[in-house]
Amino acid sequence: MASKGTEGFGNIAWWGFSPAQDLQDLGKELRLEKMTLSESAEPSRDLNVLLVGAGDCRHILKTIAQSYRWQRRKINFYVVENQLELLLRHLLLLNIALEPPGRMGLQEKTELYLEVLGDALVREQTADYIRTKATDFIKLITDADKLARDMPLIDMSMLKFRERDAMEAICKFWRDTENKSFDIVKFWDARQRRYLEVRYDSRKNVYDWDRTMKLHEKDAKILHGSEYNRWRETGVAFQVREGDYTAGNRTLASGVLLKREGERIPARGYWGDIATGPFISHGIESENQDLFKTANGLHTGCCSFVSEYNLLAMFHEILHKERYVPPKEEKEAEGKKGATLTEITEEEEEEDGDEGTEQTSGTSGGGDGTNKDEEQALIPCPEFKVHFLPLNACSDIPRRSKYAGLFDVVFFATGMVHGITPELNATLADEPVIIVETAKYLIDLRNEQLEQFGSKVNEMAATAGWKPISTCDFTKDVFAKYQFKRDS
Repeated sequence: MASKGTEGFGNIAWWGFSPAQDLQDLGKELRLEKMTLSESAEPSRDLNVLLVGAGDCRHILKTIAQSYRWQRRKINFYVVENQLELLLRHLLLLNIALEPPGRMGLQEKTELYLEVLGDALVREQTADYIRTKATDFIKLITDADKLARDMPLIDMSMLKFRERDAMEAICKFWRDTENKSFDIVKFWDARQRRYLEVRYDSRKNVYDWDRTMKLHEKDAKILHGSEYNRWRETGVAFQVREGDYTAGNRTLASGVLLKREGERIPARGYWGDIATGPFISHGIESENQDLFKTANGLHTGCCSFVSEYNLLAMFHEILHKERYVPPKEEKEAEGKKGATLTEITEEEEEEDGDEGTEQTSGTSGGGDGTNKDEEQALIPCPEFKVHFLPLNACSDIPRRSKYAGLFDVVFFATGMVHGITPELNATLADEPVIIVETAKYLIDLRNEQLEQFGSKVNEMAATAGWKPISTCDFTKDVFAKYQFKRDS
């Protein structure tokens, strides 16, 4: 179990604690700038990115979505997580993001993604989608040819056989319809009681304090009380559409070993974050600054709305290879709030795709002159590959020659900084960019603890021979950046 100081963080990071980043933009002033060729030249060489403990696929999605803004190149993402459930969540979220327009519109895709990402309770139709995909994923995990054909973005060839067997077992749990086997309402309340202890009866006041005195002070002022309090109380962060949120989100289930009477007993439950929330990944930054307007000193929007906009914009960019232009305010006001954000975009998408073909959530149109296989296929991303690495990859890959000098960009999440070692240098390319997520948004940590965390990270980086690109204030900054240069 987590220590008392990180009880709210939990044992598994279901979502990130830093905003989504275009990883080409993060490194543009260093290695990536040197790799850029003239527009008339051939595509630049592959860019190889190592993501250690990201928790969700926010960085992958944003990098893919904004890749058309950069010199064309093949990008390989190598994903390391500390639990196999996270790899399956990557697979599911990427599948949602790449659903074809003939099967799922942008608005529906955005809502589904947010539900799966951050809601402990989901609508029954979302639970049905998860169960259907769990069955599909079993086939992808066990059949490499089918994976290459149906979802060529993903490469699982580096996973061990026992890891694939375990992932298959997790998929079978996902598609189980017996609610009693995963009562997330009970698990959520038990975590809250353990976390809050004597403060449980006054928990509403605790929620307000954590939001206004902690998260608001950490540049998340747009986080609204209604959405944060609802998530702290019920686990539902994104209630983007009216409906009954009653089905447990089985993708948020994981196992731990609990000590009981001197023995270690495996227990499945909800062991993730119950303090900060899934709002940081997509909900506190945006290129559209109109989302952050204030009236009388208060934001008129909220994290849910910003998250919805950002994801919809990314899905639009993946599909159309162009910036998303939001509807004008007068057109937004014509329909219901929350359902008008993408009406114009979805209409354009339908016109660009198949005139006369109705959009449905689970089936393709299959109208006259339509290739059903093409309609069912995921949106192609031929210039990208996501490689799932084994759980012990950080200690294992430095000994593998295939990874020697490979990675141009490395990202370490807060909970995985123990992977910063001198041995990892064998896998780094010349002058790579190393990005470390700070613990800024872990609200249980005081400023002096954040500074201690920063000192420890800087010490490990120095031991590895990494030089800071700029000074990082670990109490205020979201990322610390380093660079490694080999002795000539």
